[in-house]
Amino acid sequence: MRHHIPVLLLLAVLTTALITACSKTQPVPSASKQVMPDCQSVYVYAPGNFIIDIAGGSTVVLDPAVHDFPLFCTPGEARTALDNEIALGRLQDGDWRIYLVEGTFQDLAYPLEEGGYGLKRMAPIVDWVTENI
Repeated sequence: MRHHIPVLLLLAVLTTALITACSKTQPVPSASKQVMPDCQSVYVYAPGNFIIDIAGGSTVVLDPAVHDFPLFCTPGEARTALDNEIALGRLQDGDWRIYLVEGTFQDLAYPLEEGGYGLKRMAPIVDWVTENI
């Protein structure tokens, strides 16, 4: 019987830890003192293979629950940020494209702690941007 008490104690501790871990809520993007830019369009960088799906008539939807998507007001801002991320080693060099996202900046964006804006809800890609690079 002596061996059952430590096992029961261990199970109680693990159960408490599991309940505690599962009960934590995801942080909600906080309202920042930043003034949201009044952009005419919303752009994002994403893998280049999305072009194939878009050209084929498929709807491509960006999901911030799966991956972080920084948002930009112009294709140039998106390209500059993408180039910086690659140069810093935070993204692998490869086939990246700039895309126009359906929606308004006020509806799609939330301020990121490190600056800039991120996608706060699922949003479809409208089209890719042709760049002269």
